[in-house]
Amino acid sequence: MNRSYEHTKKEKMVDVKPPSIMNAPLTEEASLDSFRSHPHANRLLNHPEYYPIRTWSRLPKPSTGEDGYFAGTLATSITIPHCLTLRRRWLPPLAAARPPWPSPTDDPVSSEPSALPPDIFMLLDLATPGVSGHPSTAHGGIIATCIDEAMSLAVTLYSPPPELVASDHKGSEEDQTPRGKLYTSQLDVRYKRPVAVPGLLIIRAKVVGRVGRKFWVRAQVLQADEENPDQLVVTTDAMAFWLQTTSTL
Repeated sequence: MNRSYEHTKKEKMVDVKPPSIMNAPLTEEASLDSFRSHPHANRLLNHPEYYPIRTWSRLPKPSTGEDGYFAGTLATSITIPHCLTLRRRWLPPLAAARPPWPSPTDDPVSSEPSALPPDIFMLLDLATPGVSGHPSTAHGGIIATCIDEAMSLAVTLYSPPPELVASDHKGSEEDQTPRGKLYTSQLDVRYKRPVAVPGLLIIRAKVVGRVGRKFWVRAQVLQADEENPDQLVVTTDAMAFWLQTTSTL
């Protein structure tokens, strides 16, 4: 098949989807400007297989209080002032089996960035002192929170409830949620290197298996190497089990 025709066909497949907050491209340049000055982030912004979308969990929802922690507490000038989500244009089919759980005895400093394309890239501008644990070092709980948020969006790409229209985000978003009733059942985080703050953090999240309402997700947290800033290193590795429910827990 001609490559140009195949590419056009894929683009049409994307275009015919109903507009949703999870597939509508983010066109507000102001939301992208904060990351243009970071070489690693700018490279991802220009990646042909990914495009920016609105980060649902960063939108305030006053009537329900949902996402108050990530959209409010962690959205200040001294915590995480800027956050951007990039999604993959075309999602591969998921393995219909439970993947192996990684061993906790793996070498904590030998991990390299995965070569597998993630479903979601989440870019975070970490500030200080609001996210610090040790001096100039992000608290591990903050890193786990960011991983959890990135994973939730990756799972949402494979389990969309009725579409939430992107242009209607001022009204109906508090009555609907693109994530539906998704819950983290288990989150296993392996801290390999300290996360320096202030600085850019990149999270790769990928759903690696699904059996019915059960999802397995892998994530890596990347940051520029202090000795070689052109190189990204893995600071944190994570595996999670997510469950989609049909009723209130």
